[in-house]
Amino acid sequence: MRKVPTRVLVINSTLVLAIVGGGFWGYSTLHPKAAAVTLQTTTVSRGDVSATVSASGKVISPGDIGLAPLVGGTLKTLNVKVGQHVSAGQTLALLDTSALKIAQAQSLTSLIAAKAAVASASTQLQSAQTALDTANQNLASQQVTLAQNAVNYQSSVDAAKKSVDDTIANQAFSVKTYQQSVDTAKNSLAAAQLSYDNYLGLYGPSGITVPWCSTIQTINANCTQLMSYYQALNNAKIAVDTATQNQTASLLKDQQSLAALQIAYGTAITNQRNNLAKDGDSLTSFKNAVTTAQAALDNVKLSQNIGSTEPTTAQLQLQIAQANYDQAIKNLSSATIKAPVSGDVASISTAVGGNVGTAFTQATNTTTASGFIVLTNTTALRITASFSEADAAKVAAGQDASFTFDALSSVTATGKVLQVDILPTSSGGVTSYGATFSVDGKVEGLKVGMTATATVITGTAPGVIQVSAQAVTTRGGSSFVNVVTTKAGKQVSTPTPVIVGLKGDSTDEIQSGLKVGDKVALPTVKATTSTNGFAVGGIPGGVGALTGAAGAAGARGGGGGFARGNG
Repeated sequence: MRKVPTRVLVINSTLVLAIVGGGFWGYSTLHPKAAAVTLQTTTVSRGDVSATVSASGKVISPGDIGLAPLVGGTLKTLNVKVGQHVSAGQTLALLDTSALKIAQAQSLTSLIAAKAAVASASTQLQSAQTALDTANQNLASQQVTLAQNAVNYQSSVDAAKKSVDDTIANQAFSVKTYQQSVDTAKNSLAAAQLSYDNYLGLYGPSGITVPWCSTIQTINANCTQLMSYYQALNNAKIAVDTATQNQTASLLKDQQSLAALQIAYGTAITNQRNNLAKDGDSLTSFKNAVTTAQAALDNVKLSQNIGSTEPTTAQLQLQIAQANYDQAIKNLSSATIKAPVSGDVASISTAVGGNVGTAFTQATNTTTASGFIVLTNTTALRITASFSEADAAKVAAGQDASFTFDALSSVTATGKVLQVDILPTSSGGVTSYGATFSVDGKVEGLKVGMTATATVITGTAPGVIQVSAQAVTTRGGSSFVNVVTTKAGKQVSTPTPVIVGLKGDSTDEIQSGLKVGDKVALPTVKATTSTNGFAVGGIPGGVGALTGAAGAAGARGGGGGFARGNG
């Protein structure tokens, strides 16, 4: 066999090692170990929660401002004239409010009735629940009473049975006693008869007899003894007769007593059976009362739509009545026309007694202002912005607002919402509503046409329990967080239901389910990393490295994204 050269063996060995090493490196690259994920948490605290909506807009100089009420009406009082200078907040005119006050009163009446209906529905539900609770309590009490009754009935039967058994046992002993008395009397009779016969046999032949002794007038010792035996014999006979009669009478009396006790025993059994049947009927009536009360409660819940996510009819009517009343208040308030800013009265379209309409426009770069009263020479700048349908529903006149400006990165300003357009605008299939804002004071460097971002504070909840909005997942009207605790040195995440109040921009108000100091999990992303430090793959995770139900809940809570889980 030819020997392989050493050089060839070295080369082949090197190639094998290179192939094995390359394969291991390739496998490691394609199948990296999962990078360890640390569970990110945030701590529940107490603080202020605020909710805002924002929109981009422009700085404008309204120049002329058109004013008009929300609801048309008859002009009752006019306090200004054309050319007059007015101050911000000054009352310019008053409309006749008779119809508006009637509408307010009617809406208030409807609101009171709607609140009463909701209260009545609540009372009806509470009454039905109370009736069911009472029926259940009565049933439980009756069951206790009937259980005690059954014990009492059985006690009566047992007592009657014991009386019968005791009497039978006692009478068996009495029979022996009666017979013993008779036997004693008979033995005494036999003894008396023997004594008499023996004495008579001894002295009778000599003429000493009872008849003879009865006729003699003198004392005779033998007669005295004979008559004594004779009297004892008669007494013994009477004693036997008496014992026999007593035995017969006592046996009869005992039989009558036993018969009476046996009748009483039978009566106790009959009473037990009848009373148990009566108690059974009584228990059935109490059970029927519970069934009836439960059906009544179910009917009330069904009629009030309780258990459904939809509001009840009474609640819907209350919402409508509240909205109508709020609108009536706004309409009445708008009958007093005030100057929103300082300026000069440019025009007045209606005289006292005339009809004031609701139409108005604000001056822009391309249009002039119109309305019942037009103010000119206003000095304050305004900001206009368009909000989406959802955000516009949260914006209302009078709300506080803040502003930032693209051209003035270090400048901020504050103001208020002056009005929100009633009619929407549509562009590219997107519907939006315009809003106009006042600007407080003078903002240095601010010019017409600059781009502004308006942020409206739509809700505040001061000093409440709060948690990062990222930690809260909401679906189907229910919200939960993953509470993190440490057990056996390991972090454990537990899905916990919470009741969310105000949903803020960065934090949410927690009304129930958490306390200050609790730790809750934040969403994270699980990723795999190669040995050279580069991420080569990632799998969205719910709240980090969780296991079991907690991990599943975390995955359902948003899949690792940082947006609020409102699926």
